[in-house]
Amino acid sequence: MKNLILGVIAKISKMDAEAKQLAAKVEAQSLLIGALLLTIGKNGGMNEMLENVRKAINAALDAADTPLKTDAELLLNEFNNLLLLTQLLETNDAEIDINALRSMPGETATD
Repeated sequence: MKNLILGVIAKISKMDAEAKQLAAKVEAQSLLIGALLLTIGKNGGMNEMLENVRKAINAALDAADTPLKTDAELLLNEFNNLLLLTQLLETNDAEIDINALRSMPGETATD
C-alpha cells in the first residue's frame, strides 16, 4: 500500500510539473504575440492581420460541432483578451506598477 501511495504522489508531482511547464509555454507565447502585435501596430498592417485571425476563428465556429464550438469560442475569447491587453499596453506606460498589480482582485504579484 505504501508503494502505491508513493507511486500516486510521484505521478501527481510529475503532472504538476508538466502543467507548470505548459502554463509557462503558453504565457511565453502570449508575451511574444503581444510584442509582435505592438510591433506590427506601429508599422501598420495590424488590422488586416487581426481581421484574418478573426475570420479564421469565426469560420471554425460556423463549421464546428457542438463540443468543438465551445473550444473555438474559448479561443476567440482568449484572442480578444490578448488584443485588449496589447491595446492597454500600447496606450499606457510601459513601466510595471507593482502596487496596481497587487490591488487587482484575484491576482497576486511578487517582488
